[in-house]
Amino acid sequence: MAKPNRIDQLIEENISEDRTILALKDKYIGLRGSMELANKPTLSTLKVLVYSGNQCMDEGAEAIADSPYLGNLETLNINHNEIGDDGAIALANSKNLPKLSSLSMFGNVVGDVGAQAFADSPESKKYLKLDLYKNQFGKVGIRALNESANLKNCEELEYYTE
Repeated sequence: MAKPNRIDQLIEENISEDRTILALKDKYIGLRGSMELANKPTLSTLKVLVYSGNQCMDEGAEAIADSPYLGNLETLNINHNEIGDDGAIALANSKNLPKLSSLSMFGNVVGDVGAQAFADSPESKKYLKLDLYKNQFGKVGIRALNESANLKNCEELEYYTE
């Protein structure tokens, strides 16, 4: 019998009994592991994915955004993952996350371009919570988020201003 690989093992050790919550905080999965994780059919029942502190960077965020198995995901915590504008653009425009209403990207490196992507994307209309606190966008990004018609239904829009 084949030994399960690290990603399969992490899923089985950290998924809730009803298979709707997967908590993978600070597992240092990295880029390659994030890409592998995003292609696991076992994720199709997930409603909540806690994925902070995994060093997934832009490409890992893009893999999650492109995953064909995360269509039921409602909450994504992808804090502290070194995600910049490319990852933010992928998440902002993803059509593979139709039920996602809460996205937390606290402590990443998203700049004005990434903030603008959330402001401009029609996909942002579904957000009730969007946490972009402690990222790297400035006044341009803040203005875009504040003036976005796509985010007018967002009950919690969080970001840092000086």
